[in-house]
Amino acid sequence: MRFTEPSIRTSARRATLQGGQAIILIALLILVLFGMLGLAIDSGRGYVDRRDQQTAVDAAALAAGDWWENLPDLNNTVIPNSVALYESDLRLYGGWQSQSHTYALVGALNNLPQDTYTYTFNGGYTLTVVATDTQFNGYEFNFTSNHQLPLAFIQIFGGPLNVPIAATATSIVGNQRQTPALLTLSTGNCATTLTGAAQLTVLGDVYTNGSACIDPNLHEAGNCYGGAGSNCNVAQYYCYNATPGFIPYPPPCQPGDITGTAIVPAPTLPDPGYLAPSVGYYTLAQAYSQFNRGTWTEMYPGQYDTFHLTGGSASCAFLDGGVYTWQAGYTSDATGSLLSNELKAPDEEYVDPVTSLGPGTAQVANPQFWDMNGAGCAGHFSVTNGAAQTVLGVPCTGINPNTPAGCHTGVNDTLGRNNRWGVEVTSVRYDQFRDTSFGVCNTAPGCRRESAPSSCHLTPNQVTGNLSAPSPIGISINITQNAPGAEYYNVYLNQNGCDGNQANFDWVGRFDAPGFAGGAPVGPYPNGVPWTLGAAGPALPPATGATLFDINDRQLPTPGTHCFAQTRILGCEPPDDELPPQCFSNCPPPANLLSQENAPMDLQYPPHTGGDVANENYCQISQNPGSTIAPCANAIVTPGAVQFYFPSGSCMTQNAQGATYVFAGEQYNWIVIYAPASNTCSNSMNGGASTQYIGTIYTPGQNWTINGGNRSPLAGQVICYTAKLSGGAAVGIDFNPNYAPAPPAARLIN
Repeated sequence: MRFTEPSIRTSARRATLQGGQAIILIALLILVLFGMLGLAIDSGRGYVDRRDQQTAVDAAALAAGDWWENLPDLNNTVIPNSVALYESDLRLYGGWQSQSHTYALVGALNNLPQDTYTYTFNGGYTLTVVATDTQFNGYEFNFTSNHQLPLAFIQIFGGPLNVPIAATATSIVGNQRQTPALLTLSTGNCATTLTGAAQLTVLGDVYTNGSACIDPNLHEAGNCYGGAGSNCNVAQYYCYNATPGFIPYPPPCQPGDITGTAIVPAPTLPDPGYLAPSVGYYTLAQAYSQFNRGTWTEMYPGQYDTFHLTGGSASCAFLDGGVYTWQAGYTSDATGSLLSNELKAPDEEYVDPVTSLGPGTAQVANPQFWDMNGAGCAGHFSVTNGAAQTVLGVPCTGINPNTPAGCHTGVNDTLGRNNRWGVEVTSVRYDQFRDTSFGVCNTAPGCRRESAPSSCHLTPNQVTGNLSAPSPIGISINITQNAPGAEYYNVYLNQNGCDGNQANFDWVGRFDAPGFAGGAPVGPYPNGVPWTLGAAGPALPPATGATLFDINDRQLPTPGTHCFAQTRILGCEPPDDELPPQCFSNCPPPANLLSQENAPMDLQYPPHTGGDVANENYCQISQNPGSTIAPCANAIVTPGAVQFYFPSGSCMTQNAQGATYVFAGEQYNWIVIYAPASNTCSNSMNGGASTQYIGTIYTPGQNWTINGGNRSPLAGQVICYTAKLSGGAAVGIDFNPNYAPAPPAARLIN
């Protein structure tokens, strides 16, 4: 048998070869493992980088929406603050390296304003912010972040040096789909009926959970949302934007304005479930005509039994700020009646609707607010020569060389100036808000309100020797009819007479209104009998013989000083003037029919002028520093605001013969009429030129029929069960975001 022995040399060689192959394989496997490890590390870094960017843009987009809701100033507030948050979240402490900003009009009709901001940062980061004003559909903020992430391992294996990592987020704020001009909660047929014998105008979205029954007379400046079966398509869609006080108009639209559309079917909107937390602070039983002030009645907030103004005699009621609970209903149908919480000056100034001239002159508004509806309750005053001042029984003649010490000599009036001075007055009062949970206006005397100035009255010619008025003889300012609501009067003088320049009027003093002492009503109240400011009673002259003497002896500061709206010192200018009557859909408005408007909101701190510091456009207190675009941001109380509360079973009837003109405020979430869902009344509002409810009507269980003419009876929002609007002229709903509940907070939609 033949035996074969293995070759030791051959086996060793084979083993050596196999060992070398294993080393190569291991080396290759190590490369693969390193590649997999590098891929895992770089992929993980990419995931973390994207997650960090996503968190940063989410936070920045939400912050942009929040900032816009509070201070809608893109360039100075919203974008810088939201970009700063993005930088902080990504720890980009060096700030941006370059920045660009472009503006364009986008959308189907190229009428939606859009701003695009691009930022670059060290480390390969780029941020693009696109802010689009979609009008009543809200403001959208899109944040897109890109980062060129350096790769740690992949580039070793021939991969790129960097890989792009991106994240995006979009927020929306102020979407008026959640706060439309009209929302009916019923899911029934014709839950919303909008017809117009002449025309019916709605500024803002119309939304119904049922079907909308509309005729072609509807001018819809917004979108129409309705359930199946709605005929929103027949409406005439007008141009609009979200600016407060915007006046709708037919297409073609100007740049920045858009037209609405029909959206049918639309998803249902839930009842927002607003509350009325301040009602419990106003439970005192009250009675109408309980507090007579001569030519007007002062009404205190609280609980009233059946409230029915009827008859043909003129009557005026000034409503102090607070909640009015109408236990058994509210009916206003008396010709010549007017109920309001508006504070106006006597002899209200005139503002020309074309030129806006008139303030600072002798022209008086026509009609004055408190004369609307034939009420005839507007205040009036006159200016006469006052009795000569005396000191210790010796008259101060101004030319007596032995003039007693303490006299106003008038020596500064020998400069040849106009010897007839201009006089303006404003109505002043304080309102206390009893809901202590707000911590504002709670303590006595409350928050100060001051009306726009009156027209200008010239002093009589009072030349004594070479002296000019007022002079030591002085002037007497006589209230011939008290302005409703006035507790005090501020007096402003102009050395140049009634020259039409409000900067030349200077504050010189505050005086009790007739029948008031220290702001408290004490009576008696004059009715057609002149009462000189500074007097202790009717027909009693002031102790010094006149209301005012020569103001030059008081060493006035530079005339025309813009002062903090809450204080008056010598030389302060009067508050801001009123504005011409607002047209809604008929422009210009009918002459001598509508009252003038209050000044818009403004900051109260110099150099700002304060705006309206008496009524609906007044916020207590404007922020310092604040935004001129949103001067009332973060304000929580509107002094003098009222809320009408209707418990279950209490209904409302507002006829055109009667007039109710009231405003709500921040403390009530701008809800001017509130009824709980258990109240299922069918209410009517037939408002004429003298009726307007400024704020939101929130009555989720009630049915409303709204008519009227010449002025939109509603300047806010309506949320109810069903609604039927029918009318002509300027009837409709004038949605103003300043007078509506705050829209939903910013939320992410992408």
